[in-house]
Amino acid sequence: MTATTLGRSFDPTAPRHRPDPHPLFHRMRERAPVHRHASPATGRAFWYLTRYADVRRALLDPEIGRQLDRLPDELAALHRGQDGDPLAMVRRNMFNLDPPDHTRLRRLMAPAFGPRATAALDRRVRQVVAGLADDLADHLADDPAGADGEVDLIEALALPLPILIVAELLGFPHADRARLRRWSDDMLRGRDVARVRAAGMEFVAYVEERIDERRARPREDLLSRLLQAERTGDISHVELISSVFQLLFAGDETTVNLIGNGVLELLRHPEQLTRLRARPGMIDSMVEEAARFNGPVGHSRPLYALADVEIGGTVIPRGDIVVPVLLAANRDPAVFPRPDVFDIGRDPNRHLGFGHGIHFCLGAALARMQARAAIGTLVRRFPDLALAVDPADLRWTPDLFLHGVRRLPVLVRRPRER
Repeated sequence: MTATTLGRSFDPTAPRHRPDPHPLFHRMRERAPVHRHASPATGRAFWYLTRYADVRRALLDPEIGRQLDRLPDELAALHRGQDGDPLAMVRRNMFNLDPPDHTRLRRLMAPAFGPRATAALDRRVRQVVAGLADDLADHLADDPAGADGEVDLIEALALPLPILIVAELLGFPHADRARLRRWSDDMLRGRDVARVRAAGMEFVAYVEERIDERRARPREDLLSRLLQAERTGDISHVELISSVFQLLFAGDETTVNLIGNGVLELLRHPEQLTRLRARPGMIDSMVEEAARFNGPVGHSRPLYALADVEIGGTVIPRGDIVVPVLLAANRDPAVFPRPDVFDIGRDPNRHLGFGHGIHFCLGAALARMQARAAIGTLVRRFPDLALAVDPADLRWTPDLFLHGVRRLPVLVRRPRER
C-alpha cells in the first residue's frame, strides 16, 4: 500500500492550525493516517503519523532513530534555526541519542527521577506552589481593582515552578532563576537564530562556572553527581552540559504546558472544574486527562528512518523523517471512547502524552507531581477563576513540537484563606 495524501497544498505545520490542531488531526487519521509532507524549502519528506497504533509502533521500532548526525539540514528549522542548528552545543543528551549512548545516559540520570527521589521532592514542590499562590494572593490584595484582578497564570505559576525545582536539584542558586527563565524563553521559544545562539552560549558559560565551583567544592546535588560520573568516564563533558540543558529546559517546558493546558481545559469545561472541586481526590486522573486531551507535547522529536520501514501499510523510505503526532494518537477513537470529550474521570487512559518506549519522559513523575500540586492548589485557593480572554485569542507556541499557550490570562477573585 502507498501513502494517502491530502493534496500538495495541505501543510500540517501551517500556523493556522496551532490554536486548535485537532480537526486537522481528525482529517489526517481518517484520510491519510501516514501522511507524506514535503518540506517547501528542500522537498525532503516528512511522514506524519496520527493513529495511536502507528505512533506507538514508531516509538518502539529500533529502525526509527534519533541520530542527529544523520538528519537533514532542514530539521534545524524545527529547532528554530535557519542556518544550522543554533543549539548544537547542547544537543548531545539522551533525548537526541539512540542506544547504546541513550541507555548509558538514561541509566545515569534515572535515580534522580525515580519513584523514591520524586516522592522525596513532594514536600518541597508543595512549599514552592504554596509560596507562588501566596504571591498571587498578595498581588490581588494590593491591586486597586479590588477583588477582581487579571493574572497571567503562565508567568505567575506554571513557568517559575519547574525551573525553581530543577535548579534546586542541580544546586543552582535561587537568585539565578530569572536568568535561567530568560535563557529558557530565548532558546526554546525564540525565533531569532542569533538570539537563540547567544542564549545558548551564555547558558553554557554559566554551567561551566557552576562546574568549576563543584570541582573545587563538591556538594550533595545532581551536578556534583554528574561530575563524579564524568571523572569515572560514564559521561563526557559535552554530554554533561547537554544533560543539564535537557533537565532544566526540555523538562521545564513539558511541565509548564501540562499545567497551563490543564487549567485551560478546566476553565473551558466548567462542569469538570465543578466535579474536581467536589472531589479533590480526582486530581490524579484530571492531570492524566489533561496530558491526553491537550497534552504538553504535540509530536515526538522528528525521527529518522534508518532503513525502509513499513508503518500502517505504507513503506517509509530510508532517510525520510518520521513524525509521530502524540496529540493525534491521544484522540484516536479506536483507543479512546468519546475521544473529543474532556473527562477527568477517564479510566482507562493509556495516553502517550509523555511519549513511549525508551524515550518515555524521564521526568514524567516529577511533571505530574508539579501539575497536581499547582492545579490542585489553584482550584482550592481561588474558587472563582475565569478566562479573561476568548479562547480563540490565546497565543500558542509557534510549532507543533511544544504545545502550550504563551500566556493564560485569567480573572481571579479574592482567594480563600491560606
